[in-house]
Amino acid sequence: MEQILTYLSARGDLLLFASVFLAVTSLTFAFGTITMSWSGVRRRVTASGAAPVSAALVPTASVHRSSAPDYLKGLVPTDEAKKSELNKFLNSAGYYGNRALVLFQASRIGTALICGILTAALFGRLYPGRPVAFTILAAVGLTFIGYMLPRAIVSVRRDKLFEEHRQGFPDFLDLLVICVEAGISVDSAMDRISRDLAHDYPSLARNLSFMSLEMRAGKSTRESLDNLGMRLGIPEAKSFATLIRQSEELGTSLVQSLRVYSEEMRQKRLARAEEKASSLPVKLVLPLGFFIFPVVLGVTLLPVVIKLFGALGIAK
Repeated sequence: MEQILTYLSARGDLLLFASVFLAVTSLTFAFGTITMSWSGVRRRVTASGAAPVSAALVPTASVHRSSAPDYLKGLVPTDEAKKSELNKFLNSAGYYGNRALVLFQASRIGTALICGILTAALFGRLYPGRPVAFTILAAVGLTFIGYMLPRAIVSVRRDKLFEEHRQGFPDFLDLLVICVEAGISVDSAMDRISRDLAHDYPSLARNLSFMSLEMRAGKSTRESLDNLGMRLGIPEAKSFATLIRQSEELGTSLVQSLRVYSEEMRQKRLARAEEKASSLPVKLVLPLGFFIFPVVLGVTLLPVVIKLFGALGIAK
């Protein structure tokens, strides 16, 4: 084993070339997968006779559910519970379709291999006097970090999308109230509002377009609203689906219910902004104390110190 590691450390250029090759291959595979998915979306939307929708607004799973290639199916978990959990996790971050799951698993394995190979190739050069055990530990640690890195990136993207959904949901409700008051049905209003919100809230608009395509495919409004709440991942969307369902069952005024709910959502958004503003002074304590205050103190006391040392020198 030590001879193999010694040989690998001596062939750092070869390992570096292999790592670069793996990185380029992974990026090429990702670009090709995304391009094929978007091409399938445009082709199927055009073939169905529907109005053309931008590929940035149409999620892959809405009209394109192609299976993964046979040589990559081993990357997908066989357990249906784990597979469903991963699909929900990727859908909440804006990645749809069966290809997204394969691409996610491939990126985790590829990143882990790249980090491990780079560490094994460069650690011996940077620290030539270290034992081989340190190289092994560093390679194993970086491999684990590389394996977890794609999930962390997807989690950060999911949190950003959740925040975007919370910020844009009151505007969506206001536009929906206007459309319903004008006599437009909820089904047609979703398609119209998705185009209006595409610039400011692209993720929310994409999910609304997804809902519109689901209803065109034959799903009921209630089921489409439930799916919308699951994809958006915020309690406001789930409460909105419950509101629409109760209005249909009880026969209450939909416009009045939406107006009250829209006002409540605007108040919640204002409360969140006030909460962030009130917590800002507390967050500024550490930067002020560790970075700004020492500089101000030094600038203020430096002339006094110079004069003091000058006076002591003259006195001597």
